[in-house]
Amino acid sequence: MNETRVFVYYTGGTIGMVPGKNGEVPANPGDFTAELRRHPELFDKEDGDWFVLPSKATADCPEQFIVKYQVEEVKKPIDSSKITPEHWEHFTNKILKKQTRYDGFVLLHGTDTLAYTSSALSFLLKDFKKPVVITGAQRSVFEPRSDAVENILGSLLIAGCYCETPALQLVSVLFDNMVFQGNRVTKIDCSAFHAFSSPNSLPLVELGVTIKVNAMSSSPVPSPSPSPCFSPYLPTSLCPLLCSLSLCDVSDVRVLRLFPGIKEEYVRSVLSGAGGVILETYGSGNAPDDKWFLEALKQANRHGVFLLNVTQVLQGSVMPIYQTSKGLREAGVLSGYDITSEAALTKMIWTLKKYTTQEQRKKALETSVCGEMTVTISPDPPLI
Repeated sequence: MNETRVFVYYTGGTIGMVPGKNGEVPANPGDFTAELRRHPELFDKEDGDWFVLPSKATADCPEQFIVKYQVEEVKKPIDSSKITPEHWEHFTNKILKKQTRYDGFVLLHGTDTLAYTSSALSFLLKDFKKPVVITGAQRSVFEPRSDAVENILGSLLIAGCYCETPALQLVSVLFDNMVFQGNRVTKIDCSAFHAFSSPNSLPLVELGVTIKVNAMSSSPVPSPSPSPCFSPYLPTSLCPLLCSLSLCDVSDVRVLRLFPGIKEEYVRSVLSGAGGVILETYGSGNAPDDKWFLEALKQANRHGVFLLNVTQVLQGSVMPIYQTSKGLREAGVLSGYDITSEAALTKMIWTLKKYTTQEQRKKALETSVCGEMTVTISPDPPLI
């Protein structure tokens, strides 16, 4: 029977917390890995420095693999509310440096910003042809009734048993027996085990009584020509994947969420000096047509600020079907269609860092680069 090897990277979050004097705190170094041995669903035996999944856990997978995995814990577990773009780059570098040793990857992460990380990694690892499964838990693995064990087990199955399935060789999120595309998820519940959803896209996999794979392999989406690659972290062979992706000095990206009674001073302060702005609009992409508002957008556009229109509504798409949206198009606002706010933000950061010309950036923002949005209509021609 063939073996597959999975790298598990524990970065922090509720999944590894234990009670402390002033609330939940990360477990002591090594305790998280040791805890996995106590769960027969996750640990059958050790083979050298590898943990081996029990054969019963993989029995209903289509390909019969022996799944072995290794766990690495960060020295200082990260509360996910403290995640920054520098962490996204660190996770990406960690995975790329280990790509020749492992067939799949599991990233254990706090839930609060998990959708941002999964979206960011989907762009940073756009051309990476191995499964990267991100998961976490609503209750710690050290607690009874924890969802951590099922989430870890499911992630190991996808990363190990489905590592040769092209449609799953991407960044995904596994939670509560559902596998979602990483740049299509959003957190919908703070207390239920079903914490994540993919409002505008079907789950890739449903782990029920049987494992149902809904994902279909698709052709790679062409994107604008990249800028030259300069990465001090990786050997030349890995350079194309991390081409110009250091996010430590990203252009300023902001979010402008519209609300009734929004003031001109506030809008102009957000737009002023930004590199890109995610404009969270009403319904199908609607916004006020006040003269001052549209002029503020036009002025920002003239100053080179990229404006991407996303809806505040959980499900649906930005569609220019109302008269009030006409002014946005004329002001140079680009349509984000059904992209999530998390994916829109990380895509804007990635786009401004990866591409150097206005034309390249505009094309990338209007294109579904790695399945993050459904482009339902052709973009409007450039306004002259």
